[in-house]
Amino acid sequence: MKESAIFVNQTGYLPDDSKTAFVADSCRGGAQKFIICDAQSGKEVFSGRLIKAPDDDSAGEQICWADFSSFKQCGTFFVCVRDGKNVKHGKNVYKSFAFKIGPDVYDELLHSTLRYFTDSRCGQGVCHTGTAEVYGSSIGKCVEVQGGWHDAGDYGRYVVAGTKAVMDLLLAYKAFPERFASGFFNLVSEVKFELDWLLQMQREDGAVYHKISCYNFCGFIRPEDEKEPLVLSPVSTAATADFAGCLAYAAVFFKQKDVVQKLQELTEAETQAFAQKLLQAAIKAQNYLFAHDDEIYLNPPEITTGSYGDKNVSDERYFALCSLFAATGDENYLNHAMKIRQTKQNQSGQEMYPWRKDWFESYGWAYVTGYGTELLLQNAEKIRNKAIVEEMKNSFLKTADKLLENVQKSAFKYSSKFVLWGSNGCICDMAHVLLIAHELSDRQEYLEAAKAQLDFILGCNPLNYCYITGAGKKSPVKPHHRPSCARGSVFPGMLVGGPFDGLEDAYAKEHLTGLAPLKCYVDHEACYSTNEVAIYWNSAFVYLLTKLLATKKTRRI
Repeated sequence: MKESAIFVNQTGYLPDDSKTAFVADSCRGGAQKFIICDAQSGKEVFSGRLIKAPDDDSAGEQICWADFSSFKQCGTFFVCVRDGKNVKHGKNVYKSFAFKIGPDVYDELLHSTLRYFTDSRCGQGVCHTGTAEVYGSSIGKCVEVQGGWHDAGDYGRYVVAGTKAVMDLLLAYKAFPERFASGFFNLVSEVKFELDWLLQMQREDGAVYHKISCYNFCGFIRPEDEKEPLVLSPVSTAATADFAGCLAYAAVFFKQKDVVQKLQELTEAETQAFAQKLLQAAIKAQNYLFAHDDEIYLNPPEITTGSYGDKNVSDERYFALCSLFAATGDENYLNHAMKIRQTKQNQSGQEMYPWRKDWFESYGWAYVTGYGTELLLQNAEKIRNKAIVEEMKNSFLKTADKLLENVQKSAFKYSSKFVLWGSNGCICDMAHVLLIAHELSDRQEYLEAAKAQLDFILGCNPLNYCYITGAGKKSPVKPHHRPSCARGSVFPGMLVGGPFDGLEDAYAKEHLTGLAPLKCYVDHEACYSTNEVAIYWNSAFVYLLTKLLATKKTRRI
């Protein structure tokens, strides 16, 4: 028995899910059908015909699809293909990893990917507890900034990354609040931990510091062992606008009755006061943005930690204004947002960066238009000009159609034309677009395309990897993640960046040169361009999984 060239969602499938396995020609040998077998008895329980997938250079080989969506029996199974050239002699039987079908297959996965945020908490009397120097201050001003989530494989805390993660988690909660029942995971308290840190990153005049970190990356040590001085990097428009947009939405979120009940550390009055504090901070940040031209962040020469630089911050300004309109109903914010939208829609640019080509609803840390538009659509009743609402709906559908076209041309139903740094997070963000398009149109193909991105991450990919640590049968064990390396065992529930054909680091160049784009991944801590982790990739995955579960209305945990 050989098991390397049949690719399945290693976590499993809900009974009513679409279910597709991917079979490489290297094991098919001309076979025209596949079978599903019970994992315990080996008995055949289902069979179907293999369907040739589109030719796709990014996959590196010819693929067939094995659709078994109509098979809804619960249990543990594997997909099996017998090489057509040797079927008479029973030779060359290939099978997939075993997988489950059942109503609770995603419970543990959702919990572990959420637990990653708690595992990433900074401070709490353990690490990075000292004051931080304000970079460039003439008198060596120091500020105490505590808490927040460590961003990625390093111990920096970055506003543009943190705000995106908060938005994803809050939107996940909104999509399916029943999933976060008491005793499962207190998402409300976890998000508040990050918001408490974000509030500390705001300057008195409303501007927001871009990040807090040491001057340089440390080695692979535990967070409590990083003792170098902390520094607050200069303010930026990206950080200030993302802060305004995120906190304005969070202010509305924390006013909800069910949220108040889940925030056990505060009384109802204290929770309402916290919500008001968030809104006031968001307005203060926006007032700073109104009064100042763009302040583009670049690392000062002395600081070499992650930059999260963004030369185009119109989308961040748009997001902030949309969110503040949704929170306050003040049409001044909406009017300014529409001016930005219309200006950008008339510009052109590069194909790889759709924001610079035309208007593109997006959810990446550098392209946050989708958040702004989604919040406006959630509050469509407040918009008097209904033509604006229709244009935004059509824009989402137009964007989703481009992604759907990519999916239909891909052997593994991959939604991007490009295999970028953080590709796994990127396709989760693209699935976010597809899921909103499904909500707007009720077109099933958008939902199925989004589900395909989940399947890709969980094993339906050319390398047969479940790209979340501790999940599936084959998952990363050497992520670029300092806490995992320092303790000698991997933290579970972390989504690694995934394939990247840019070959950015030395390890990638040495080991991945010449491979097909979707095979440009290696499980090694030195390969930071494919195997690092990040809070905003995990949050995008949490949103994708939660929103898909919401469409099924699976049982409450």
